Amino acid sequence: MDYQKLFREIQEGDWHGAYLFFGEEQYIKRQALDSAVEALTDPSTKDLNYLQLEGNQATLDSVINACETLPFLSAKRLVLIKDPIFINDGTGGGIDEVGFVKYLEDIPLTTCLILYNRGVIDKRKRVYRHMNKAGKALEFKYLMDRELRTWINQTLGKSDKSISYKAVSHLIGMIGNNLEDISNELTKLVSYIGQKKEIDIKAIEAVVTPNLEQSIFQLVDAIGEKKGGKALSVLDNLIEDRGQPIQPILAMIARQFRLILQCKGFYESGYKPDSIAQRLNQRLFVVRKCLYQGKNFLTEELKKGLELCSEVDYRIKTGGVQDRVGIELIIIKMCE
Repeated sequence: MDYQKLFREIQEGDWHGAYLFFGEEQYIKRQALDSAVEALTDPSTKDLNYLQLEGNQATLDSVINACETLPFLSAKRLVLIKDPIFINDGTGGGIDEVGFVKYLEDIPLTTCLILYNRGVIDKRKRVYRHMNKAGKALEFKYLMDRELRTWINQTLGKSDKSISYKAVSHLIGMIGNNLEDISNELTKLVSYIGQKKEIDIKAIEAVVTPNLEQSIFQLVDAIGEKKGGKALSVLDNLIEDRGQPIQPILAMIARQFRLILQCKGFYESGYKPDSIAQRLNQRLFVVRKCLYQGKNFLTEELKKGLELCSEVDYRIKTGGVQDRVGIELIIIKMCE
């Protein structure tokens, strides 16, 4: 089941049995849970008809007791198990997975049970296989490209604002496709433009702070263009102005060199950007950015960059060089 079908079911009140919410996109997943709670409970009797159990403390008996309790002055009772650890590891906490799956066949029609996991899950687990077969396992993935643009335009439409295609691309490039981050930045942008109707690139540049990933893009761009001063300026901004620790910056630089090298290799072998994104499990705009950056690097330069990152990481950990000096050395050597 996809989340759009889920929202339709919520609006229509067609809720029954057990559902599994999981996946990396937290914003829509929380919206789905909030919508379910609002649809299935009445504020005046919510305390009596809504029970949340913590996954690391819940037992099979406590789940069954909660589900078997009849709703009070309501057609439905909602039971939530938050972060049910038995769908991710072998210990299961206090819940026996086999017994739980068996009970799923007997949940009363008056009860809706939601398993809410904040991250991804082990799809080999019996619970997932059972709920997926029943069409009740919902994976909330990051929105990509057209879906993401549609979501941004719809969100701005609620404030009677619009945004150009180029401006959307620029915004996504700066902060990625995490809807929580995008929502926060859109709120700031709507406030910033005031009575104006359209958000343009100039407004985005003035208001939006690039995330770490985008800043690394900018740093690697500067290295590829052999602009050492610009790269050092981006590094200085990350460390001094934004307080980013050195080690994650070094790891991200190495990751970017590796991604560019991989994308470049696949592209030269005849793969299209969307196929590369699937093979590397990366967002399409990240692959496109890497292919663009790859034009400024020879394959040997990228391999040299990875070797320098590995060498500097070792020297930092063994006290051979100060962490910031180590990254500055990478930039200087790559820009020679």
